[in-house]
Amino acid sequence: MVLFGALSFTLLSAAAALAQSDIPPEVGGEVVTPPGAGSGTDPGGIAFTGTDVTVWMVLVAVLLVFGVGFLVAGRRRARSART
Repeated sequence: MVLFGALSFTLLSAAAALAQSDIPPEVGGEVVTPPGAGSGTDPGGIAFTGTDVTVWMVLVAVLLVFGVGFLVAGRRRARSART
């Protein structure tokens, strides 16, 4: 459970960082730019929507906290039922 939460947090943090990255991609030492970039015209391809992943990070964190809370409560109830 904790491992899944840590991996989810890492993945979502990296996605947010990479989405806002301005590092130009290089292939074989040559900078690669998308078609139409810098020409001032509409390239007509798939639009970049700029999805905000912060909402998803908060949702995952809230669900993780609730899940851990339910896990602890369930273990306490099971322990008290045995005695």
